[in-house]
Amino acid sequence: MELKRRVSRACDACKLRKVKCNGEPRCSQCAHSGLRCIYSATAKPRSQGRRGRVILEYKQQTSNPIRHLAPLLPRKDELVLDKAYFLNLLPDYMASVYPVQPILSEDEIRQNIEMMDTDKEAYSYVHAFGACTLNLSYIGDRRTPDIAEAIERLVNESINSRRLVSRGYKSSIRQCMTSLHLHNCFMTMRDSDASFFYMRDAITLVQLLGIETNRGMSSLPQHERAKRQRLYWEAYIHERFLAILDYRQAVMRPLQSLPEDDPTIPISVQEGFNQIIRLFQLLDVEFLQNWLGHHDSKITPAWIESKQAELDQQLDNPEGNYAVLNSMQKADLVVTKQWLKTLVWRLAMSNTLLSSSSPKECLSLLFPVRLSKQLRNQLSTISKQDIEIHGSGIVQKLFEITDTIADVIIAAPAHSIQDTANRVDDFLFLAEYLFTFPTLDNTRKSMVQEKLEKLQGMFPQMGSNPNSPGTPPFFEHVGVPDGPWYGATESMLPITVTSPTVTASSPDNELAPSFPTTMNGSLYTQYNEIARRLSVADFAFLKDGALGDTNSHLH
Repeated sequence: MELKRRVSRACDACKLRKVKCNGEPRCSQCAHSGLRCIYSATAKPRSQGRRGRVILEYKQQTSNPIRHLAPLLPRKDELVLDKAYFLNLLPDYMASVYPVQPILSEDEIRQNIEMMDTDKEAYSYVHAFGACTLNLSYIGDRRTPDIAEAIERLVNESINSRRLVSRGYKSSIRQCMTSLHLHNCFMTMRDSDASFFYMRDAITLVQLLGIETNRGMSSLPQHERAKRQRLYWEAYIHERFLAILDYRQAVMRPLQSLPEDDPTIPISVQEGFNQIIRLFQLLDVEFLQNWLGHHDSKITPAWIESKQAELDQQLDNPEGNYAVLNSMQKADLVVTKQWLKTLVWRLAMSNTLLSSSSPKECLSLLFPVRLSKQLRNQLSTISKQDIEIHGSGIVQKLFEITDTIADVIIAAPAHSIQDTANRVDDFLFLAEYLFTFPTLDNTRKSMVQEKLEKLQGMFPQMGSNPNSPGTPPFFEHVGVPDGPWYGATESMLPITVTSPTVTASSPDNELAPSFPTTMNGSLYTQYNEIARRLSVADFAFLKDGALGDTNSHLH
């Protein structure tokens, strides 16, 4: 019987090229030639022409600057997406979503896609799955206006088709993930209220499953218990992140242990997820109370030291198997680690516990400067795609780090002009890197831009004579020993300034360097190079993927 079956339709590309089409959602001919596979409702008249020219014209008409495309959404007047559309998203889901949200497997999603025509809950979930998959996998050049519109339409369809809560309602893992996927998409859309709503909705559904209280968990097989435990931790991590980002109250308590081992998922996925859990365990109830300013007890240096030590211990946990992680997972861990270290330091700063002469690194005023150099070196070895694939959340972490570093550079002195140059260069690298992400919102962009403008005002370019009578405004504010930039500029001031008082107990690296009564050519050149780099920096015109001059260095 199968030998008699014949394909009765051909895609547009095969019609134009006059080749046999197998009628699949993405036919073999288009897959081989790298063409978009489109089926028009009405046949188009054939025309003669050379095959090479036809392929070229077709590519020009349908091309987009992306590696491969999701199945095309139907026209706005069409209401239904077929199963093939969602099935074709599964490879992207497994590559971009499942490693960081290892809850529903590929087989489970296939089952939901098969049921979506008869199961309203499955229908709502599948559309949320589609939106989240596009959101996390179609990044950079692949994030076209059509993709952004597709995400929003899928989100709306998922919401509009959700089953209302009524008597006899039962929660499910599928419903929890529907809300988590919607939360993820609204974060990228920069709708913090809607994102928070669906985050809390997911938490409510998770709590109804009784995972925290072990209600009914003992009767489940090990892999099912592990999946529910991962679901709980997934919601916990997202809630903790929102609590820090938007100063929201958190309601979830951590489970007593990591998820049980699950032989049904890859070891790399399990290990990567467990390492992220370990990092977010640092954000306990006491930490959040201190962060939100609702805690009566005063933060002490000992508490700051213990948190930094706890963070380091979790990262160096001998039970962890860092080697099995892929580059995407490692990128998440690198940025999250630096972000958490920055948060702890900011708590110390807000409680005036920092000192430029502290022997404890975590209590040093210059701690973020050291982190910036580490982060820059790490980002230089990580592909931008491995960062961007984590969505808007990781961009917010990078913003917090960059903004903190800028504050330190502006307020804290360096010991030489070369140190100042290095700090400014690290800041420009991180800021320019940050501005290449399209999910960075305008508010945060303007905040970083303001820091750049402050630095530009502190470093105006000087004239051709380094010892000319005209002194830039920058030097007018550093003539006193306790000025914020005094230590950074002593070595290049064109006038004599009395050095600050030091004692025998002052650390060697804290002693102010001597400086000449006149600025020599080398210092003048270094100063003007800092001014030049700052003056040419223009974050507003950076486009995705263009890092501009970030690989250059100040010398």
